[in-house]
Amino acid sequence: MATQTVKGSSRSVRTKRTNVGVLLKPLNSEYGKVAPGWGTTPLMGIAMALFAIFLSSILEIYNSSILLDGISMN
Repeated sequence: MATQTVKGSSRSVRTKRTNVGVLLKPLNSEYGKVAPGWGTTPLMGIAMALFAIFLSSILEIYNSSILLDGISMN
């Protein structure tokens, strides 16, 4: 059994409230809620594709597959 409940155990859990926790509480107020449909998934896909293109262009510049005027790689 993964969890076990012990009868008669009175464990008092005290949480410490901090100013940062109070400020961040509204950001966590919609925990567990899911937007209907695809939501912003296409936007995230586009952002990931653009980031992949950016990374591949940096790699090609570093490997000297693409030569740019005025930039020399030693």
